Amino acid sequence: MKKKTLVELRRIANLIQQQSPCEITAFLDPFCDEWKFVFLNGCLTFMEDEKTILVIPLSTIYGTLKADNILYLLCKNSTLHYFDRRTHQYWIAFLDNMHEDILDPTLN
Repeated sequence: MKKKTLVELRRIANLIQQQSPCEITAFLDPFCDEWKFVFLNGCLTFMEDEKTILVIPLSTIYGTLKADNILYLLCKNSTLHYFDRRTHQYWIAFLDNMHEDILDPTLN
């Protein structure tokens, strides 16, 4: 997946509607096996080789969106997690930053 610019990501984030933890769980449930995440103790937990590698409390997630083959997760602190379903790349963008500050892909 080609990195998206901060401007593109901010436009996408503006499309994401606020959801309750129940709505977020219902939306993300079909992706659990594909992305190797589970819901534990009110958190979205990403696993790799049966090890926890990322935990996001559901109460900190603002909303979710699926567009084309990309799954977006916007947190209340303006952090946007996005996942390419074709390449299984995972990116994080800090939308409050003034610079193009997107971390290198992880979970590949």
